This record gives sequence, structure tokens and C-alpha cells, in this order.
Amino acid sequence: MSTTEAAGLVAAATEQIEAERGWIGQPEIRRLPEVQAILAAPDPLRRACAVEAAQLMAREFHPQLQFVLAMALRKKLDLPAADGAALIAAVRDTAAGEHPRFAGRLLLAMIGRLEAAAATWDPDDREALGPLVEDVASAIDDHALATRLRRAVVGGDDALEAIATIDDSGRRLRAALAASDEEPAAIDAFVALAAALPASGKPSARWVAEADALRDRLAGPVDLAAALMGALLEADDTEVTYDRGADEYTMTHFFHYQGGNEGIALGIVRFAARLGDDGLLERLRRLALKSVTVIGGEHGSPRSLKLANASALAIAEIGTPGAITELLALERGTRHGTLLKEIRKAVDALAAAQGLGRDELLERAVERHGLGPDGTRDVALSTGAARIVVDARRAALRYVDADGRERASLPAAVKAADADALAALRAELKDVRKTIAGERHRVDGLLALGRAWRAADWRELYLDHPITGRLARALVWRFGDTVAIPLDAARGIGADGAEVALPADAEVRLWHPIEATEEEVRAWRLLLLDRELVQPVKQAFRECYVLTPAEAETRLYSTRFAAHVFRQVRARALLKTRGWTPVALARWDDGIDHGVARRVHEPTGIRAQFFYDPVTEWEPDGGDLYPLCTSDQVRFVQDADGEALALADVPPLVFTEAMRDIDLVIGVTSVGADPEWLDRGEGRQFERYWHDYGFGDLGAPAGVRRDVLAALVPRLAIADRCTIEDRWLTVRGDERTYRVHLGSGNILMSPDDRYLCVVARDAPAARLFLPFDDDPVLSLILSKAFLLASDAAITDPSIRAQLDGR
Repeated sequence: MSTTEAAGLVAAATEQIEAERGWIGQPEIRRLPEVQAILAAPDPLRRACAVEAAQLMAREFHPQLQFVLAMALRKKLDLPAADGAALIAAVRDTAAGEHPRFAGRLLLAMIGRLEAAAATWDPDDREALGPLVEDVASAIDDHALATRLRRAVVGGDDALEAIATIDDSGRRLRAALAASDEEPAAIDAFVALAAALPASGKPSARWVAEADALRDRLAGPVDLAAALMGALLEADDTEVTYDRGADEYTMTHFFHYQGGNEGIALGIVRFAARLGDDGLLERLRRLALKSVTVIGGEHGSPRSLKLANASALAIAEIGTPGAITELLALERGTRHGTLLKEIRKAVDALAAAQGLGRDELLERAVERHGLGPDGTRDVALSTGAARIVVDARRAALRYVDADGRERASLPAAVKAADADALAALRAELKDVRKTIAGERHRVDGLLALGRAWRAADWRELYLDHPITGRLARALVWRFGDTVAIPLDAARGIGADGAEVALPADAEVRLWHPIEATEEEVRAWRLLLLDRELVQPVKQAFRECYVLTPAEAETRLYSTRFAAHVFRQVRARALLKTRGWTPVALARWDDGIDHGVARRVHEPTGIRAQFFYDPVTEWEPDGGDLYPLCTSDQVRFVQDADGEALALADVPPLVFTEAMRDIDLVIGVTSVGADPEWLDRGEGRQFERYWHDYGFGDLGAPAGVRRDVLAALVPRLAIADRCTIEDRWLTVRGDERTYRVHLGSGNILMSPDDRYLCVVARDAPAARLFLPFDDDPVLSLILSKAFLLASDAAITDPSIRAQLDGR
């Protein structure tokens, strides 16, 4: 076929792609008539078009022609050695041209066809291509791709050559493979398999079949996968400095994977997913967290987002109850939006595969860890036994002596004699604590759903479970018309402390204070305080938000939380953990009218929207995101059609939980909550806001805090020095009298209400009973109260200088 005809077809396709301004993807390129003409051409002409496209890219910069090249080479196109040589030469010429970094992408577009075709070439032709292949291999920066080309055309026996040693990951992987007890041929097959994973990172059916066959061939596939993931976890980042010359600049680049090693790591993770072994789950979770961590400072990027996502999917593919625990732990451990989406997709896929909803899967997959119905497990030791004990919030390791008495600590002799057994138990204890943390997070989310269970299902999934059952016995439930904390399946405790019978077949729901009267809520709070019961989640003391007259007047929006100044990065992270999707506000997005965070409240299908704007006067420092934002309206819409809802039509449960999320986020991230904001000289334009926030009226969380302190203060050793007055806890010291604000924890001291800056510190308050453990401001206020009650004993130079008026 005429080269002229091929050149004409490629030129026409190039012209049309350029006419589309080049901003079209592969599907759009495929649909162009000029490209269709190439794909429909006879094999000789299509082959000539492929060579022409490759040579054109070597001469000129047409990056999207790589798609045309890749398409032309598909459909098992026969490729003689001469045409293969022309394609490889085009890669070499690209590497020597004005855009050398594009050479690797050009080779990637043709490598699959070259590998298939080279197996049919005459050995003499392959040998003759050796120098050309080596030129290309030394010119491109993708080691794995260069190795694939070398092995396809020239051959080679050392599979480890596919792993580059330019980074620490590659060096550690090679060392782990060299130390393996597997047969050398099996190791070669494993490396070839990992390197052959499709560039998309998604295994093909053929790759999966080969992985399963190799799994059966290896003597210890789980041990091999664990060792290789261990090497990836231990690998350090690599720092390279480029000197641009005496008159130019020096640039430092951080990377974790180079030369195709990311693809090898992906292959390892995908192989681990095929093994279905619980023992690999923790490594996969740790690898996901390591991979999503940003390196390189403010302008850096994750080590490997592909590997983080693949690790999450591998956990899901293993699919055991332990996999659910690790996915939930991974979800709690990251703030990266893309990884969070992959985790949630993985959980949803697991649920769908079992014909369950997401919530049903999560509650059925809670690990039992070999615990008995009472949440304990005994393990015999050389003397006595070790006992794992689970309560509503945590797990602990106790010692049971030969007489059956339980002790908090183990004798030194037992520790020495049973060191290995105790080490294994502590590892199990870590897993139990991870499950408890996941259950506390899940149950807290259930309070916003209003779910109901049949009594028999509730007893099986909650009351009778060794871990969830400990949590369930510290929560208030609604059994039909009966509200109680369950003791067992038949008995519970009512708000007045009396024992009540639980209906055997009633519908069961979590009790929410928004559905109760003020008297009922007060009664449950007093019961918890009197009996010193700590709930696993904030339930009886949960903040409630009801529609105000002002919100009824505005009808479609609330300004309850407007005009606050908060830190954007931290707020976005907190919103994500509570199921919101926040839009980032950066200086390159000045056209956006508002930032907005959205959360869909299932099963109602109502979407809450929280709007905010950037403080543009406060320039980003080193990055693009505006550090500070100001809060604006809260609105609600139907997620299906986006129709605005009147606030009065929003179900009370949805309204209170959405408003609670926003209040909590602002409470943590507001500059008004930073006691040292003014002392650092930051943002003097926000001085009035800082003062109003730090000493103004109490919001819902502070109102709950005030009620708790009213019950706790009389029990304190410093009770005679403390009184609660309006929005203050007043503490009488030996030198001065202090007023601690119940909202912010900020302090004013007599005689002239001068501000006293005291940063957080440990104090006896840390050992006090508190009915919930998720309010750091409450602990801070009590810690400051103990400190200030003994102000004469304060030696901290910063505080002392303020007390002495210096």
C-alpha cells in the first residue's frame, strides 16, 4: 500500500483533531470519520497508518495521535519485523527530539502489539533490533516499560529487571523477592504477572486467570504477598534536586515510585486481593493510608492515589467480616475525597453482592473476635489467665489470678513467662479496639437515620453480639411505646431508674432526644449522671436544633450559623468525616459564587446545603486554598429534583442532625475557638468576631455543657470554689477570681475582666467521670478550673506573667 495514502489518512485525522482544539478524549476521537477511515482500512494500509502516525509524532508534537496509533494497532494486526523496527525507531527519535518525556507514552501505545508480534519474528531479525531496543530502553524514564520492550524483542531471563532500583520501593521489593523461599521460576512468573497488569490498574479476565493459577503454584502465596507489602510499607521517599544552572533555579522533587514500580506495586496489591486471606487486611489498609499521604509539601501530591484506591478495593475483594472492619477503619483514617469515594463504593459493592443494603451489611459483618456473650475472653497463661474485657467504649486486658480474682495489671513474672502469648493477645486487643471504634462511629450515624428493627433481628444483631451488645446496653432504645436501656432481652431500665419489661415482639428504634419532651430528656440525663453511666455515643446529651421564629420567617434558608470565620482546610476534613461533600475554595476558582458543602440524608433523600465564601483578603500561604472562609446560609432541597424545601417541611430528625454537624464543625474550626489567635497578631480585622465568639451567648453544645457542669460541679473537690452563672463557670482562686466561658473555654480574670490565655493542659479533670468523651471543651474547662482554683501554685512563666500583670 502506498505510503502516500497512509500519510493522507493520518494528516486528515490530525487536522480534524486539531480542529477540535485537541480537547477531546479517546471515545470522541474514535467517532471522527477520519479516524474511522483508518480503522476500517485493510490491514496493510492500517499498518502503514500506524507507522506514519508514530513517525509524525516523532517529528511534531501531536499528543492525541497516540490514541489513533493505539487504535490502529488493535484487532490482532499482523506486524512484520520491519514495521516493528519503524515503530521502535519512532520512539527513539521522539526521545531525542523536543519532547523526550512523550517517548514513554508513545511506546505504551504500541507495546502490547510489539509483544505479541515479536514472538512471531525471525530470531535473526530480533537480534538485529537489539541495539535499537537498548537505545530506547536507556532513553525513556519508565523502567518497567523498557524492560517489557527488551524482554519482548531481545529476550532475557532475569525477571527482577522489571523492578527499577531508582527508588527505595524497588530496592526493597528486590530484596524481599531474593529472600523468598519460592522457586526462582515461580518468582519470575510472579514479577512478570505484576508487571503485566493493564495500565489502567484494572485486571483483565486473562490477568485474573493467570493470578489464580500462580496462586495455586506458589508454596506460600500469602507469605509472599505479605512480605512484598511489608517492603512497600517500609520504603522511604526519594528526594532529587535538579540544578538548572548558575543563573537559574534549583528544584527539589519528591517521589515514591519511579520507573514503573508503581505498576509493580499495583500488581502486588491486585494479587493479594485474589488470596482472600484476613491476615493481609491490615497491611492493605496501612498501604492505602501511606499511599494517599501527600509528600513534597504544600504543592505536593499523594505518593500514589492509584495504589491507595487499589488497596481499598483489594480489602473489599477479600470480603470477610474483617474486611468490613478494615474498610471502616480506613474510612475513619483518611480525609482524601477520592479515596473516601472508593471506600464507600467498595462497601456498597460488598453489600450488593450479598443482596443487602449498606447498613444491613455493616451490622451483620461486625467481628466477634472469639469473645463470649458478655464481651470477655479468657486465655490461659502459665499462671492464671489473661482476660480481654469489652465495655461500651473500649477494650482492656486484665489478669485473672489462680483464685479467680480479676486484676488490672499482670505480675512481672507472668509477663516474662508468657511474653509471646501476651504479644499475640495485645495484637488481638488492637483488632478488638478497632472494631469498637468502628461500631461507635456506625451507631452514631444510625441516630440520624431513624432505622427500625424487628425485635428478633435487633436481639441477634445488637443485644446478643459480644461487642455491639456492650454498646447497646449503654444506649436508650424505644421498644414500641416503652423507652429503656436494656439489661437483657426481657428487662430494661426506665428514665426513673425503675426496671421495666421489654415487649418481646415490638419494633425497636434508637431513641433520639429530638423526639422527646424536655422533661424526658432531663430525666435520662440525670439517670446517666447519677449512675455514672458513659454512653458510647452522644445520645441523651445530644444537642437538638429546632426551627426558630427567625427561620420560620426566612422560610427557605437559615442564617443561624452565618458570619462565622473558620479555617477552610480543617473544616473540609471534618465535614467529610460526617458524610458531607465540600467544595474547595481556591484563588484559581474566583468565578465560583459560593463554596457549598452537601450531604444527602437517607432514607429521606433530602440534601442539606451549607454555603460559605472565601476571605479573599487573607491570601493562601504557599498553596491555592484560601485559609479562611465565612459561613453563610443553610438550605435543604430534594436530592432527586433539586426542589427547595421550606425549613418547616424538613423532618425534625434531618434538620437537627444537619444543623448539629455544621455547629460542631464551626465550633472546632472557628478562629474564635483559638485562644491564642490575638496573641499571635493574626487577623486583627477579626478581633471583634473573636471576642464575640469567645465570650458571647451560648450555642447548643455549650448549653448541654452547662447542664452537665451543673450536675458535676457539686461533686468536685473544688466545689466550694466554683459556681455557674449564666454563661460562665466562676472559679475563686487564692489570688484572683476567674470566669471561664462555657462556650469557648476562654478566661476573664478579676478585677477588670482582663483576658487570661491558658493553653490546654492535663489536670485532675482527666480522671473525672464524664457522661460522654467527645467534648474536648468540657474537659478543657474542668482542667482550667482545677488549675485556677490553686492559682498560687502556678509556676508556668507565661501564665504567671499574666497573673502578676506583667
